[in-house]
Amino acid sequence: MSRYVISDHHFGHSRIIKYTDRPFSSVGKMNQTLLNRHYEAVDETDSLIHLGDVAMDMQNGEETIEFFERLGGDVLLRGNHDVGLDAETAPFPVLQSCILEHGDREFYCTHRPKDIPGDWDGWAIHGHMHNNDTETYPFVAADARRVNVSSELLNYRPLALDTLTGILEACPDGSRIRDVDTARAELR
Repeated sequence: MSRYVISDHHFGHSRIIKYTDRPFSSVGKMNQTLLNRHYEAVDETDSLIHLGDVAMDMQNGEETIEFFERLGGDVLLRGNHDVGLDAETAPFPVLQSCILEHGDREFYCTHRPKDIPGDWDGWAIHGHMHNNDTETYPFVAADARRVNVSSELLNYRPLALDTLTGILEACPDGSRIRDVDTARAELR
C-alpha cells in the first residue's frame, strides 16, 4: 500500500483549462484524462490525500463528493473551491490541514501555502498555486522546504510519497525544480 498526494484537479471547471494552459480541448476530455491518469497510478489498496479543489463545487458539495469517491480518496484537505462541501456530512474526512509522516520526514499539508504555520520548520506540501508562478511556487522549493502538488506540476498524476521523498533526497540544497518531469530528468 502506498500513499499518494495531489491537489487541484478542478473536475468540471471549464475556465481552468485556459487559466492554467491545460492541454485539453474540453471539460469532458480533461475529466476523463484526469481520471485515467489517477487509475494508472493508484491501486485500490493505496490511499489518496487530496490537498483541495477536487472540483469547481461552490454550491452543495455533490460534485466534490462524486469525483472524490471516483478517485477512491481517503482524506480531503479543503481547498477554496470545496466550500460547498459540508465537512460534517461528507462521507470521508475533510480537514483544513494535517501532518503526514513518511520515513523520517514530517510534512505539514494544507491547500494554500499561506496557511503553513510560520513556526513550522519541516517540509510542507500544498496546492492552490497551480503552474502560474513556478518561480515562487515550483514543484520543489528546497530552499523554502516546500512542495507544490498542484496537478499541472505533476503531469496530472498523483505522486507517491515514496517517490516524493526520493526526489527530495536527491535535490541539492537550495534547489528549485519546476515540475515532476523536470525532477525526473535532472535527478537521475
